[in-house]
Amino acid sequence: MLKRKFTFIILIFIAFLISGPNAFGQKREKQKSVKKQKKEFMELQEERSEANTKQLEEGRERHRDLQTKETRKRMKKNRKKMKRLKKNKHKENFFQRLFKKKPKR
Repeated sequence: MLKRKFTFIILIFIAFLISGPNAFGQKREKQKSVKKQKKEFMELQEERSEANTKQLEEGRERHRDLQTKETRKRMKKNRKKMKRLKKNKHKENFFQRLFKKKPKR
């Protein structure tokens, strides 16, 4: 009798071991290629940047519309002055230019 119980327990244990990986495993989904993932990511980034620039421009226009006529004239004058001053300046500061990696030949 004890031998039958022992074999029955062993058979149940073996059945669980065999069926375990199949029963609890997740279905494998087909993975996208790296190029496809990168392409989708770039498209998403482009959409976000377009939406962001559009929103930024709308905010600028709204801000401009809230100003009085004299303020708008002053803003325009300062904008022109800054364009003239920045015309021949470097976009990057001295340290950025100094420590920038040089392209290999």
